[in-house]
Amino acid sequence: MRYWFSPVAMIVAVWSGVWWPLAVLAAPALAVPRVRWFCLLLALSWVHGLVALERGLDRRLPEHLNGTTLTVEARVVGLPVTDTRPRFGRMSRRQRMILDLRLAIDERPWPGRHRVRVTAWAPLPALNAGDRLRGKVRLFFPHGWYNQTGPDRARFDLANRIDARGVLTAVTRQRARPASLDAHRARLSRRVREQLSLSPFAAAVIPALVTGDRRGLDPPLWRLFRDLGTAHLLAISGLHLTLVTGLLWGLGRWLLAPLLWLVCPPARRFSLQQWAWGPALAGALGYAALAGFALPTQRALIMVAVLAACRLCRARPQAGAVLGLALLTVLLLQPLAALSAGLWLSFTAVAVILLLIDGSRLPVMISLPLVMAVLGAWLFDAWAWLSPLANLLLVPLFSLLVVPAALLGVALDAPAILLAAATGVEASVLLMECLHGWPSPALPPAPGWAGLALLVSALLGLLPAWPWPRWLLLLGLLPWWLPGDEPPARGQLDLIVFEVGQGQALALRTQHHLVLYDLGPGWSGGSAAKSVLLPWLRRHGLTPDITIVSHGDGDHAGGLADLQRTGRLLSGEPDRVDGSQPCRAGQQWRFDGVRFEVLWPPPDGDYQGNAASCVLRVEAFGASVLLTGDIPKQVEYRLLGRVAPVTVLQLAHHGSGSSSSSAWLRAVSPRWAVASMGYANRFNHPDPDVVDRLDAAGVTLLRTDRTGMIVFRLGGPDNAALITKWRRAHGRPWHREPEP
Repeated sequence: MRYWFSPVAMIVAVWSGVWWPLAVLAAPALAVPRVRWFCLLLALSWVHGLVALERGLDRRLPEHLNGTTLTVEARVVGLPVTDTRPRFGRMSRRQRMILDLRLAIDERPWPGRHRVRVTAWAPLPALNAGDRLRGKVRLFFPHGWYNQTGPDRARFDLANRIDARGVLTAVTRQRARPASLDAHRARLSRRVREQLSLSPFAAAVIPALVTGDRRGLDPPLWRLFRDLGTAHLLAISGLHLTLVTGLLWGLGRWLLAPLLWLVCPPARRFSLQQWAWGPALAGALGYAALAGFALPTQRALIMVAVLAACRLCRARPQAGAVLGLALLTVLLLQPLAALSAGLWLSFTAVAVILLLIDGSRLPVMISLPLVMAVLGAWLFDAWAWLSPLANLLLVPLFSLLVVPAALLGVALDAPAILLAAATGVEASVLLMECLHGWPSPALPPAPGWAGLALLVSALLGLLPAWPWPRWLLLLGLLPWWLPGDEPPARGQLDLIVFEVGQGQALALRTQHHLVLYDLGPGWSGGSAAKSVLLPWLRRHGLTPDITIVSHGDGDHAGGLADLQRTGRLLSGEPDRVDGSQPCRAGQQWRFDGVRFEVLWPPPDGDYQGNAASCVLRVEAFGASVLLTGDIPKQVEYRLLGRVAPVTVLQLAHHGSGSSSSSAWLRAVSPRWAVASMGYANRFNHPDPDVVDRLDAAGVTLLRTDRTGMIVFRLGGPDNAALITKWRRAHGRPWHREPEP
């Protein structure tokens, strides 16, 4: 256990970002001399994690430079993703890549080298892997959406050393580097795709397994892997690297090492097992190089190297000690890896294989898939009953056929062997499509830590020596049946405003019903509904009774295609929102004592665009909400005299100057105003004049770009609104509220 205390301290320090535990450790260190060195070790580990966290946060782009265009010297890191997207009404080439850059002229605004994820549009010249360039980049602070569910991009960027995001606006000098590692990877990946052109699935999957090039994975194929909890099979991390190392160690043990003994008698001073680690580690290093030494691959390689070092030194520590030492080594070198999902994929794979080898109780190919299914579902938020079965079938297929055949086919340049790997991929996709079509009951809603409890129980069950009855591990299932968040009482209303960038998505929850108002923006291959809304619905076990799309603009209706169940669908522009019925003034209904009434557009009106937005008033016990979509001032004037004061007002058009007139604010007299908008958006929302009018009227403005998701509980017995600002209530150090 002695190797576990330090990594646990670093993990907690990185996730919490607090210093006060150091004072707690100082007390026993001074009072009890016997534990002084132990407390000092924990304190040093804690400081190591906190210093790395603060350095990582300080390296990010200063917020006062947000949106600034700077001249840089840069190198393309990894493989650029090139596609074609509509821009300014026409199709244009787009490239997404990571640049390792430094400021070219004056380093004082942002000194040092930084990794920046950028987008480049034609007519800029196409950039290739390894290229060096001089150009101009418009830089943005790495702000990510923060909701109860959905991706945490800010944490992802911090864990992967992404210090900013940006747009490449000019390239003044470009120099190719055809001999670079990334350029070799790009050529190898292209050759593999050409050889497998007759198998589209294999042409997408095998480059991802061999070179870490996932550019060919289209959204439907990725979604299939993710929904069945097998997305971890597409990453070169602990699972594939460990299994490849094990296969090479076995070959070295039975083929190369005996030959070395015969040719070189002095070599007999070392055992066959020790000599076998030479080709095994060389193969692991080569595989990591093929993946471009990506951060997840580096961490997996470090853990495999620690395992090999223990064996080479003829040390036989317990599996738990080896795992603790491996985790400690990784975190000493890369403390922020504690924030990365890739670390836990690698660590779990290495842990399961090592525990099973040392325990010799269960076949690796039976228990490993089950544990990886739980881990993949927890990390990718894709829980499914069929996930263990899919992993039970696919992990052996990938580990014993697809990955070895793909690597061997590439190493020998043998298309016939690659064809065997392609056959395995096609069989895997066919199998997943069959499983995906099976009926599967919905899992009970559970918080994120329920998956962690289940994963820990599964890992403890693999220990060769467990001091208590193993049936106690079934307690890890309890969180799945614990009651979830308490719904509003009768007559109360929860208003949830999601952070979805420059768009809008809201939910109105009563005791037993749910109304969705707008679904956020959409983009090629995804939407805010898929990223945020659907996980939130699964988390709470909810389905909407009514969905209202205020009007047909993409920032409000973009997620409709990804929402499987909408209930009754209403829209102010039914001709632009497929499957919807007209939303017209006079419509009203009651859910659990909460009254809903549509105020606009009129039944006999012929309005289009923003003016057709469906205006909804919701009245709970002693509180009310007015949702306005994107209505302009002309509609506000039409509604004057027909609206009563409200508790919460959704600012029309994200706080644009085209709405929220002084007369409107006087008529509505809200206590709070909510604006859903993108961070540092190019429209400069909210308009400064609107903010001034709100201040003059004594209205408190809440903005999703600063607070993250906002939850209002309205209609309480004391008529006081309970407001939860997600960044303040549940934020981590990387979720600090942006500066005003």
